[in-house]
Amino acid sequence: MIDTLNARPLCTVDILLDDDAPLPLGKSPFRNRRVSYIAGGTVEGERVAGEVMAGGGDWSELGAGADGAALTLVDVRSLWKTHDGAMIYVTYSGRLVIPQGVLGDFRDPAKVEALSEDDYYFRIQPTFETADERYGWLNALVAVGYGKRTAKGVRYRIFGLE
Repeated sequence: MIDTLNARPLCTVDILLDDDAPLPLGKSPFRNRRVSYIAGGTVEGERVAGEVMAGGGDWSELGAGADGAALTLVDVRSLWKTHDGAMIYVTYSGRLVIPQGVLGDFRDPAKVEALSEDDYYFRIQPTFETADERYGWLNALVAVGYGKRTAKGVRYRIFGLE
């Protein structure tokens, strides 16, 4: 019987977003969506390292909590190229909850990096897909991560559950 989950570090990912991000679509009859395009980035880790290719994006949905917190449903699709040439399609969903008291600093690129990961809740669950046999183990991996907003994008620390 498994009564604990072991989380093994997989990688740290720094994603750079396009300077025009996010692009608000506004409130439609269905949702309040905005789109952020990925301009590139880096992947660093003992198990996976390389670059985040330009062209992916986040099709997030905005909401609000009863306490005034900003709620976001994260919906990202991206392509990573490892240092040894493997292509990995990475998708992830998640939740970003920003308390009202830190929302102004979170939205300000000059102030956001002074916030800690404890000032807001940012969690993701990535799924990996690759045809490269060297990284085939990623196709079966359940992973989780936490995020931190940076001045030009987001940084994730991702862990594989074993």
